[in-house]
Amino acid sequence: AVVAACVALLAVFLLAVCAICRKFSKGTDMFKHWPFYLSAVVGLILLLAFGATLTTLKGMILTLLLLYASLSDLKHRKVQDCVSLMIVILAFVGFDSGNLLSMILGAIAVFIPQLALAMMKPERAIGGADLKISTALAFLLGAQRGLFALIFGMLLAVITMAIYNKVNEKDQKEGFPLVPFLWMGATLAYMI
Repeated sequence: AVVAACVALLAVFLLAVCAICRKFSKGTDMFKHWPFYLSAVVGLILLLAFGATLTTLKGMILTLLLLYASLSDLKHRKVQDCVSLMIVILAFVGFDSGNLLSMILGAIAVFIPQLALAMMKPERAIGGADLKISTALAFLLGAQRGLFALIFGMLLAVITMAIYNKVNEKDQKEGFPLVPFLWMGATLAYMI
């Protein structure tokens, strides 16, 4: 029964991933296969690590939300506000009131420095969707894992984009989609 539940959960998850990938892949090869494979691996790791539990289901829903946000950020350079709101709502699935203080502190610790940077140096600030998503992720993950997700995602972004811009001879000051990197940080933090 447990194996059947795991297979069913993974099948529904992969169908949702296919639907999201199909939505963004029309007319372009940019998103051809990597989002599907990456999401499938995340779903499988969640199942192997946590079994057919609420933690797995919550992780899969988070993966779907961040997949959608990442593809939207890559293709359109914007993400709908409802994604951040859904992440905050997801934080209350399987909610433990003992974690509320950590969740609030995580959101504040991520939001305040980014807001201060945006006010002091608007040309160096991250986008509004990046700010909302990183804050929502910190709320969902709590203080330690939320800060880890943000720092890991931003470091990965800076390193990856520096290499990408150097190889493609692009301007280092050019903006780039941050949500895919936040997704990687949040996924890692969720599994820790």
